[in-house]
Amino acid sequence: MKYSVKFFLEKRKQESDVFPIRLRVTYNKKRMEYYTGKRCKSSQWDIKFGRLKRNQVAPDGTTSTEFNNDLDEIKVAVDGLFKLYNAHNSVPAPSVLRYELKKKLGKQIKTEPENKGFFDRFDQYIEDTPVSKGRKKHIRTTYNKVRAFNPDTTFDTVSNQYLTDFKNYLLKSHNLANNTIVSELRRLRAFFSWAEKKGWTDTNPFKNFQIGAESFGDPVFITIEERDKLYNAEIDNESLARVRDIFVFQCMVGCRVSDLKKLTKSNIVDGCIEYIAAKTKDKRPRVARIPLTEKANTILAKYDLPDGKLLPFISEQKYNDYLKDLFRHKNVEINRIVTIVDPKTRRNKQVKISDIVSSHMARRVFIGNLHKKGVKNEIIASMSGHVQHSRAFSRYYNIDKEDQKSAIKMIE
Repeated sequence: MKYSVKFFLEKRKQESDVFPIRLRVTYNKKRMEYYTGKRCKSSQWDIKFGRLKRNQVAPDGTTSTEFNNDLDEIKVAVDGLFKLYNAHNSVPAPSVLRYELKKKLGKQIKTEPENKGFFDRFDQYIEDTPVSKGRKKHIRTTYNKVRAFNPDTTFDTVSNQYLTDFKNYLLKSHNLANNTIVSELRRLRAFFSWAEKKGWTDTNPFKNFQIGAESFGDPVFITIEERDKLYNAEIDNESLARVRDIFVFQCMVGCRVSDLKKLTKSNIVDGCIEYIAAKTKDKRPRVARIPLTEKANTILAKYDLPDGKLLPFISEQKYNDYLKDLFRHKNVEINRIVTIVDPKTRRNKQVKISDIVSSHMARRVFIGNLHKKGVKNEIIASMSGHVQHSRAFSRYYNIDKEDQKSAIKMIE
């Protein structure tokens, strides 16, 4: 099992003359952080080598030699632990690695009570569950909402009535849409399933509680003609021109923006983009392979970025904001009225497509237009990165009257 060890200055929201030194151990898609007990000024720290600079005296009076020897001692302890893990072919949870490192270094270890609190276990779940960093952020959001709803929550207090009240709290106090509430409750349910397997609780209130289902209206996306209108438009604003290139390219490869941002020149293989979708890599990894069109290659030829990235990305929020400006641009003007389902009232309402465009629409453009051209779902899914029998796949296209008429003509 490969692993890496890094010492770094802890970032603080408030400025401070002295910063704690932390250890980060990365291994097997896991990460453990540990406070070394050492501190120094930022001017004394060598970022490149992760050590105190030469001829420095730390705030606690130790010399740079003594300071760095203490860090080396910690690294040696980590190396020793991983020799044992590799010998026994075991992969420790981050909490276990931290505990065993403290023990090896002779640190005082607080005896954990047999029944840790609900939020202590929730914290442990967030740290140990094998999901992406982005997914953990979403789980942390759920944790914060539960804590705000009732800071005295225990495993025993979460009942059907508790969950009903929490659901109403999300609706009224946070003004969340139904689909968002369903996602929050599913994340809480996942925590209870984990807690039950770990023996932290012998009750699971979700066994008799109906979360409800997400509901989606017909997917809204631009046509191929509108996509090409964007591609050919003269855009006098440099920022919007770059956003246009990113969006049109995304429409032609169909990946999520989170995957698109990670693509580099190495992902181009034999004239195709190849990548493993982030949402599938931890469960059923599937290589998405999309042949590059002439238009896609023309866009890529505009950029030769030093970091190897395919396109000059900006933050997702700015990307979405600029897309709305792009659709309203005088040389584009994609402003047709579409019908969507209001996420809160669940009623139909009419809006301009320029008001709701986002990065995710590009994925619908790719899947929806291929579907309308009669391409088999299995072929589309092989390029979009959807796993087999994905329930989410149908959200990207709709079957209209013209599709039905064309189908009937085939059996006339």
